[in-house]
Amino acid sequence: MPSIIKTIFYQLLLLLVLPLFTIQAQRIHINPDTRMKAVFLMNFTKYISWTTLDTTKVFTIGVYGLDDILLPLNQMSRERKARGQTINIERVGTVEEIEACSILFVPVAQAATFHELRPNIHPQNILIVGESLGFATSDGAINFVKRDGKIKLEINRKALREAKLTASSHLLKLAILVGEEDFLDLD
Repeated sequence: MPSIIKTIFYQLLLLLVLPLFTIQAQRIHINPDTRMKAVFLMNFTKYISWTTLDTTKVFTIGVYGLDDILLPLNQMSRERKARGQTINIERVGTVEEIEACSILFVPVAQAATFHELRPNIHPQNILIVGESLGFATSDGAINFVKRDGKIKLEINRKALREAKLTASSHLLKLAILVGEEDFLDLD
């Protein structure tokens, strides 16, 4: 009998201690730049206009591949909604999963793989955001860059237009506009 009581004691102890590990895992240190990028991604829901956003009940932010940004995005999505819609955070990897996103974030480690996949993706109503050199002029509409120790945005208005998206004037004022020679030809 003593061994059964001992086993039950350890099982109960494990049940009591296990939630503490989960809470501690949520407190994992996230790089401040990663957290700032997550804030930007969440705020794009306010400063970008989608043509089909009114018809969807779930607003999906996809992350291509595995990246640290998933943790702060998941934490923030529990607290916020986009225009009354639930914000869903997904790790994506296929064209079908990407095309179900309203925003897609491509981490620098996945940029080369995404570049090969990009011609197969129909970009309409997907805000594609990256963080690698030249991303806003090659594969996406917005790119995170670090200048003077701060995260800045590069925005390609031509890519936004092709995706049937519109950036607010407030967002454009904060951005470094890229690809403007092509954009001016379209006006």
